[in-house]
Amino acid sequence: MIRLSLAFSVLLALTACPADEPRMLRDCETCPDVIRLGGGTFLRGAEAGDPAADESEYPRHEVTIRRPFAIAKHLVTRADFETFVAETGYETEPGCYIFTEAGWRVERQANWRVPGFAQSPRDPVVCVSWHDANAYAAWLSARSGKHYRLPSEAEWEFAARGGTTGTNFWGEDDALACTYANVNDITAKNKTAKAAENCDDGFMFTSPAGQFLPNPFGLHDAVGNVWVWLADCGLDDYGTAPRDGSAYSGNDCGTRALRGGSWTDTPGPVRIAAREQRPANGRYSFAGFRLARDAN
Repeated sequence: MIRLSLAFSVLLALTACPADEPRMLRDCETCPDVIRLGGGTFLRGAEAGDPAADESEYPRHEVTIRRPFAIAKHLVTRADFETFVAETGYETEPGCYIFTEAGWRVERQANWRVPGFAQSPRDPVVCVSWHDANAYAAWLSARSGKHYRLPSEAEWEFAARGGTTGTNFWGEDDALACTYANVNDITAKNKTAKAAENCDDGFMFTSPAGQFLPNPFGLHDAVGNVWVWLADCGLDDYGTAPRDGSAYSGNDCGTRALRGGSWTDTPGPVRIAAREQRPANGRYSFAGFRLARDAN
Protein backbone atom coordinates (compact mmCIF):
# COMPACT_ATOMS: atom_id res chain seq x y z
CA MET A 1 0.00 0.00 0.00
CA ILE A 2 1.38 3.41 -0.91
CA ARG A 3 1.85 5.66 2.07
CA LEU A 4 1.87 9.22 0.76
CA SER A 5 1.70 10.80 4.20
CA LEU A 6 5.42 10.59 4.89
CA ALA A 7 7.27 13.74 3.91
CA PHE A 8 9.40 13.69 0.81
CA SER A 9 11.74 16.06 2.61
CA VAL A 10 13.56 13.01 3.96
CA LEU A 11 14.49 12.05 0.42
CA LEU A 12 15.29 15.56 -0.65
CA ALA A 13 17.66 16.02 2.23
CA LEU A 14 19.52 12.86 1.31
CA THR A 15 19.66 13.20 -2.44
CA ALA A 16 22.82 14.30 -4.21
CA CYS A 17 22.11 15.87 -7.60
CA PRO A 18 23.65 13.85 -10.43
CA ALA A 19 25.59 15.66 -13.14
CA ASP A 20 23.00 14.57 -15.69
CA GLU A 21 19.47 14.71 -14.29
CA PRO A 22 17.49 11.45 -14.63
CA ARG A 23 14.84 11.45 -17.34
CA MET A 24 12.18 8.96 -18.41
CA LEU A 25 12.26 7.18 -21.76
CA ARG A 26 10.16 4.52 -23.48
CA ASP A 27 11.15 2.72 -26.67
CA CYS A 28 8.07 0.73 -27.68
CA GLU A 29 4.60 -0.35 -26.56
CA THR A 30 5.85 -3.46 -24.77
CA CYS A 31 9.05 -1.78 -23.54
CA PRO A 32 9.43 -0.70 -19.93
CA ASP A 33 9.64 2.89 -18.80
CA VAL A 34 13.35 3.41 -18.28
CA ILE A 35 15.19 6.14 -16.43
CA ARG A 36 18.26 7.51 -18.15
CA LEU A 37 21.15 8.13 -15.77
CA GLY A 38 24.28 9.99 -16.71
CA GLY A 39 26.62 7.99 -14.51
CA GLY A 40 28.65 9.20 -11.57
CA THR A 41 30.81 8.15 -8.64
CA PHE A 42 29.78 6.39 -5.44
CA LEU A 43 31.28 4.36 -2.61
CA ARG A 44 30.47 0.66 -2.73
CA GLY A 45 30.90 -1.76 0.14
CA ALA A 46 30.36 -1.78 3.87
CA GLU A 47 32.01 0.56 6.29
CA ALA A 48 34.51 -1.02 8.67
CA GLY A 49 32.77 -2.41 11.73
CA ASP A 50 29.30 -2.61 10.20
CA PRO A 51 27.71 -5.38 12.32
CA ALA A 52 25.28 -6.37 9.55
CA ALA A 53 27.92 -6.73 6.83
CA ASP A 54 29.62 -9.91 5.70
CA GLU A 55 32.95 -10.44 3.94
CA SER A 56 31.37 -10.15 0.49
CA GLU A 57 30.87 -6.41 1.10
CA TYR A 58 34.56 -5.61 1.52
CA PRO A 59 36.80 -3.86 0.70
CA ARG A 60 34.92 -0.57 0.52
CA HIS A 61 35.91 1.22 -2.67
CA GLU A 62 35.04 3.98 -5.11
CA VAL A 63 33.23 3.17 -8.36
CA THR A 64 32.93 5.63 -11.24
CA ILE A 65 30.35 4.93 -13.95
CA ARG A 66 31.49 7.03 -16.90
CA ARG A 67 28.95 6.01 -19.51
CA PRO A 68 25.24 6.87 -19.29
CA PHE A 69 22.78 4.02 -19.06
CA ALA A 70 19.06 3.54 -18.58
CA ILE A 71 17.37 1.30 -16.04
CA ALA A 72 13.75 0.22 -15.81
CA LYS A 73 11.46 2.07 -13.44
CA HIS A 74 9.77 -1.21 -12.47
CA LEU A 75 10.62 -4.86 -12.03
CA VAL A 76 9.64 -7.17 -14.90
CA THR A 77 6.15 -8.42 -14.09
CA ARG A 78 4.26 -11.66 -14.67
CA ALA A 79 2.24 -9.90 -17.36
CA ASP A 80 5.44 -8.77 -19.09
CA PHE A 81 6.88 -12.28 -19.02
CA GLU A 82 3.57 -13.74 -20.19
CA THR A 83 3.72 -11.53 -23.30
CA PHE A 84 7.22 -12.82 -24.03
CA VAL A 85 6.20 -16.46 -23.55
CA ALA A 86 3.06 -16.09 -25.65
CA GLU A 87 4.96 -14.55 -28.55
CA THR A 88 8.01 -16.81 -28.53
CA GLY A 89 6.79 -20.10 -27.04
CA TYR A 90 9.67 -19.91 -24.58
CA GLU A 91 9.59 -22.57 -21.87
CA THR A 92 11.44 -22.41 -18.57
CA GLU A 93 12.91 -25.56 -17.07
CA PRO A 94 10.69 -27.22 -14.44
CA GLY A 95 11.22 -26.67 -10.74
CA CYS A 96 11.59 -23.73 -8.39
CA TYR A 97 12.85 -23.21 -4.85
CA ILE A 98 9.70 -22.23 -2.94
CA PHE A 99 8.34 -21.99 0.60
CA THR A 100 6.17 -24.97 1.49
CA GLU A 101 4.55 -26.39 4.62
CA ALA A 102 7.70 -28.45 5.00
CA GLY A 103 9.92 -25.38 4.65
CA TRP A 104 12.07 -24.17 1.75
CA ARG A 105 12.60 -26.76 -0.96
CA VAL A 106 12.77 -27.26 -4.72
CA GLU A 107 9.38 -28.35 -6.03
CA ARG A 108 9.45 -29.73 -9.55
CA GLN A 109 5.89 -28.63 -10.32
CA ALA A 110 6.59 -25.03 -9.29
CA ASN A 111 7.36 -22.44 -11.95
CA TRP A 112 6.82 -18.77 -12.76
CA ARG A 113 3.11 -19.39 -13.17
CA VAL A 114 2.87 -21.37 -9.91
CA PRO A 115 5.49 -20.00 -7.48
CA GLY A 116 3.90 -21.34 -4.29
CA PHE A 117 1.67 -18.31 -3.61
CA ALA A 118 -0.90 -16.21 -5.43
CA GLN A 119 0.25 -13.31 -7.58
CA SER A 120 -1.42 -10.63 -9.67
CA PRO A 121 -0.31 -9.90 -13.25
CA ARG A 122 1.45 -6.81 -11.90
CA ASP A 123 3.54 -8.74 -9.38
CA PRO A 124 7.19 -9.29 -10.32
CA VAL A 125 7.83 -12.53 -12.17
CA VAL A 126 9.72 -15.02 -10.00
CA CYS A 127 10.99 -18.58 -10.46
CA VAL A 128 13.02 -17.44 -13.46
CA SER A 129 16.72 -18.14 -13.87
CA TRP A 130 19.51 -15.83 -14.96
CA HIS A 131 19.27 -17.50 -18.38
CA ASP A 132 15.50 -16.88 -18.55
CA ALA A 133 16.06 -13.20 -17.74
CA ASN A 134 18.62 -12.89 -20.53
CA ALA A 135 16.29 -14.62 -22.99
CA TYR A 136 13.64 -12.02 -22.17
CA ALA A 137 16.15 -9.19 -22.63
CA ALA A 138 17.23 -10.56 -26.01
CA TRP A 139 13.59 -10.76 -27.17
CA LEU A 140 12.89 -7.19 -26.10
CA SER A 141 16.09 -6.00 -27.79
CA ALA A 142 15.02 -7.58 -31.07
CA ARG A 143 11.56 -6.06 -30.74
CA SER A 144 12.71 -2.54 -29.91
CA GLY A 145 16.01 -2.17 -31.71
CA LYS A 146 17.63 -1.13 -28.41
CA HIS A 147 20.13 -3.18 -26.42
CA TYR A 148 18.26 -4.36 -23.32
CA ARG A 149 20.24 -6.36 -20.79
CA LEU A 150 20.68 -7.07 -17.13
CA PRO A 151 22.36 -4.24 -15.22
CA SER A 152 25.84 -4.65 -13.84
CA GLU A 153 26.08 -4.82 -10.07
CA ALA A 154 27.60 -1.34 -10.00
CA GLU A 155 24.86 0.11 -12.22
CA TRP A 156 22.22 -1.47 -10.02
CA GLU A 157 23.66 -0.02 -6.82
CA PHE A 158 24.21 3.41 -8.34
CA ALA A 159 20.56 3.46 -9.46
CA ALA A 160 19.20 1.95 -6.23
CA ARG A 161 20.99 4.46 -4.05
CA GLY A 162 19.54 7.33 -6.05
CA GLY A 163 22.36 9.69 -5.18
CA THR A 164 22.22 8.94 -1.45
CA THR A 165 24.66 7.35 0.97
CA GLY A 166 24.05 5.23 4.03
CA THR A 167 22.16 2.04 4.75
CA ASN A 168 19.15 2.85 2.57
CA PHE A 169 18.02 5.62 0.26
CA TRP A 170 15.34 6.60 2.80
CA GLY A 171 17.90 7.02 5.57
CA GLU A 172 18.66 5.10 8.74
CA ASP A 173 15.14 4.84 10.19
CA ASP A 174 14.12 1.16 10.00
CA ALA A 175 10.51 2.15 10.60
CA LEU A 176 10.42 3.66 7.11
CA ALA A 177 11.25 0.35 5.40
CA CYS A 178 7.61 -0.57 4.80
CA THR A 179 6.92 2.80 3.18
CA TYR A 180 9.44 2.17 0.43
CA ALA A 181 9.82 -1.60 0.23
CA ASN A 182 8.13 -4.97 0.51
CA VAL A 183 10.26 -6.61 3.18
CA ASN A 184 10.04 -9.39 5.70
CA ASP A 185 7.66 -7.53 8.01
CA ILE A 186 5.36 -8.40 10.91
CA THR A 187 2.86 -9.82 8.39
CA ALA A 188 5.40 -12.49 7.49
CA LYS A 189 6.82 -13.07 10.96
CA ASN A 190 6.56 -16.69 12.09
CA LYS A 191 5.39 -17.67 8.61
CA THR A 192 8.52 -17.59 6.47
CA ALA A 193 10.93 -16.27 9.10
CA LYS A 194 11.16 -15.95 12.86
CA ALA A 195 12.27 -12.33 12.83
CA ALA A 196 10.91 -9.30 11.05
CA GLU A 197 11.27 -5.61 10.40
CA ASN A 198 9.21 -3.66 12.91
CA CYS A 199 6.68 -2.41 10.38
CA ASP A 200 3.78 -3.72 8.29
CA ASP A 201 3.87 -3.42 4.51
CA GLY A 202 0.61 -5.35 4.07
CA PHE A 203 2.00 -8.18 1.93
CA MET A 204 2.88 -11.71 2.88
CA PHE A 205 4.68 -12.54 -0.38
CA THR A 206 5.39 -10.40 -3.47
CA SER A 207 3.55 -7.15 -4.12
CA PRO A 208 2.53 -5.44 -7.37
CA ALA A 209 5.35 -3.50 -9.01
CA GLY A 210 5.22 0.18 -8.09
CA GLN A 211 3.15 -0.33 -4.94
CA PHE A 212 5.59 1.54 -2.72
CA LEU A 213 7.16 4.98 -2.88
CA PRO A 214 10.10 5.33 -5.32
CA ASN A 215 13.69 6.22 -4.58
CA PRO A 216 15.06 9.69 -5.52
CA PHE A 217 15.80 8.59 -9.11
CA GLY A 218 12.23 7.34 -9.55
CA LEU A 219 12.84 3.57 -9.27
CA HIS A 220 10.17 1.52 -7.53
CA ASP A 221 11.11 -1.60 -5.56
CA ALA A 222 14.74 -0.54 -5.67
CA VAL A 223 14.99 -2.49 -2.43
CA GLY A 224 12.76 -5.38 -1.41
CA ASN A 225 10.01 -7.37 -3.13
CA VAL A 226 12.44 -9.66 -5.02
CA TRP A 227 16.18 -10.06 -5.41
CA VAL A 228 17.19 -9.20 -8.97
CA TRP A 229 19.57 -11.07 -11.24
CA LEU A 230 22.52 -9.00 -12.46
CA ALA A 231 25.01 -9.39 -15.29
CA ASP A 232 28.01 -10.10 -13.04
CA CYS A 233 29.54 -13.46 -12.34
CA GLY A 234 29.42 -14.37 -8.68
CA LEU A 235 32.24 -12.82 -6.66
CA ASP A 236 33.00 -13.59 -3.02
CA ASP A 237 34.22 -10.07 -2.25
CA TYR A 238 35.10 -6.80 -3.97
CA GLY A 239 38.86 -7.43 -4.13
CA THR A 240 38.90 -7.90 -7.91
CA ALA A 241 35.58 -6.21 -8.77
CA PRO A 242 35.69 -3.63 -11.61
CA ARG A 243 35.81 0.00 -10.51
CA ASP A 244 34.39 1.40 -13.76
CA GLY A 245 30.78 0.23 -13.52
CA SER A 246 31.21 -2.78 -15.80
CA ALA A 247 30.07 -6.28 -14.88
CA TYR A 248 32.60 -8.67 -13.37
CA SER A 249 33.42 -11.49 -15.77
CA GLY A 250 35.50 -14.27 -14.24
CA ASN A 251 36.64 -17.67 -15.39
CA ASP A 252 33.88 -19.47 -13.49
CA CYS A 253 30.46 -17.94 -14.02
CA GLY A 254 28.43 -20.81 -12.63
CA THR A 255 26.96 -18.36 -10.14
CA ARG A 256 25.60 -14.90 -10.83
CA ALA A 257 25.12 -11.86 -8.63
CA LEU A 258 21.79 -10.78 -7.17
CA ARG A 259 21.02 -7.62 -5.23
CA GLY A 260 18.12 -5.83 -3.59
CA GLY A 261 16.66 -8.16 -1.00
CA SER A 262 13.15 -9.59 -1.00
CA TRP A 263 9.88 -10.20 0.81
CA THR A 264 11.36 -13.07 2.82
CA ASP A 265 14.81 -12.05 4.03
CA THR A 266 15.66 -12.15 7.70
CA PRO A 267 16.20 -8.51 8.70
CA GLY A 268 19.78 -7.47 8.97
CA PRO A 269 18.40 -4.72 8.72
CA VAL A 270 17.21 -4.15 5.14
CA ARG A 271 20.35 -2.85 3.43
CA ILE A 272 21.20 -1.73 -0.10
CA ALA A 273 24.72 -3.13 0.35
CA ALA A 274 23.53 -6.72 0.93
CA ARG A 275 24.76 -9.17 -1.74
CA GLU A 276 23.82 -12.64 -2.95
CA GLN A 277 25.08 -15.07 -5.56
CA ARG A 278 23.24 -18.14 -6.83
CA PRO A 279 23.64 -20.73 -9.60
CA ALA A 280 22.76 -19.14 -12.94
CA ASN A 281 20.30 -21.94 -13.72
CA GLY A 282 18.55 -21.68 -10.35
CA ARG A 283 14.97 -20.53 -9.97
CA TYR A 284 13.68 -19.01 -6.74
CA SER A 285 10.34 -17.63 -5.59
CA PHE A 286 12.17 -14.63 -4.13
CA ALA A 287 14.16 -13.69 -7.25
CA GLY A 288 13.23 -11.88 -10.45
CA PHE A 289 14.85 -9.18 -12.56
CA ARG A 290 14.90 -5.57 -13.72
CA LEU A 291 16.23 -4.51 -17.11
CA ALA A 292 18.78 -1.94 -18.11
CA ARG A 293 19.77 -0.73 -21.55
CA ASP A 294 22.57 1.16 -23.15
CA ALA A 295 22.06 4.91 -23.51
CA ASN A 296 23.68 7.51 -25.73
